[in-house]
Amino acid sequence: MTNPQEKDTHNTIEFKDGVPVSVLFDDVYFSKQGGWEESQFVFVSGNEIQSKLEGNDKPTFRIGELGFGSGLNVFVTLDVWKLSKNPPPVTFISLEGYPLTANILLTLNASYPDKDLWFEELICSYESATQTWEKDPSKNLWTYHWKHTYNQNSFTLQVYFGDIKDCLPNFPEIHSWYLDGFSPGKNPDMWSSEVLKQLREKSIVGTSFATFSSAGFLRRNLAELGFVVEKKKGFGRKREMISGFLK
Repeated sequence: MTNPQEKDTHNTIEFKDGVPVSVLFDDVYFSKQGGWEESQFVFVSGNEIQSKLEGNDKPTFRIGELGFGSGLNVFVTLDVWKLSKNPPPVTFISLEGYPLTANILLTLNASYPDKDLWFEELICSYESATQTWEKDPSKNLWTYHWKHTYNQNSFTLQVYFGDIKDCLPNFPEIHSWYLDGFSPGKNPDMWSSEVLKQLREKSIVGTSFATFSSAGFLRRNLAELGFVVEKKKGFGRKREMISGFLK
């Protein structure tokens, strides 16, 4: 296994102040300071996840994420679910075109030592899935389950490995979207009109979304697809973000 501080050419990753940065997209995977709070602010609060878990009338609540990365958004959402008294089953479906190595994922633990993040069994399960995918690209789905201590309901994580155009059609009907790819200017394929149309097809009336981006083209394209789009104050120094729902 490689030193996590070394550059990983397979995933085109380098480290800056202990944080993995994509060389390909010139963007960080997570913030060492405030990343957890930012995920809570943008995606959990932006989608009103806590209130939806408490008042959910669906057999399974499904969250769709565009951009798995280090898994930070999963752990933040899982934490909210674990702390809920009687949450419904949740399926968190994500995708990732450039899976990070185990050593790089573990830098998330080092950045947030007080949080329950990657552990040995989870890392081994992830590594096994990525190795299987590398040998056979048709076997690109990783699944892992957690049980709630109170009602024994499951939190199920599903991650599709590969290009978004191949992965997104496999998503089921989604109730809340986390749009968290690298910024539109650096990763335009993640935010293309084709992707947004596919996202619309996987949504139902009331499906919510939230994203750190407030790009004008993104607001317009989502509105044209029938989403109500609202600009809000962004997290920290970020001036604006957007969230909304399908009307």
